[in-house]
Amino acid sequence: KRHDEEEPQCYRVEIIEVVEDKCKEQPPSLPVERVVVDPIDVQEAEWEREIEIFLQQLEDDLEETPKVV
Repeated sequence: KRHDEEEPQCYRVEIIEVVEDKCKEQPPSLPVERVVVDPIDVQEAEWEREIEIFLQQLEDDLEETPKVV
């Protein structure tokens, strides 16, 4: 089905999200599904680590900075 009023990039995101949601329920069996889902999981894990590091640095900075009243 083709929708002329929508941009093609939207379909790519929707397809990736559909495959990702499906693979959460059932592990990917097709190589193309693994290629799509595995990098997303790796990227999300990396972002989580970066967020944790940033929050720890922020917390450390708050503890070191004297409060001015």
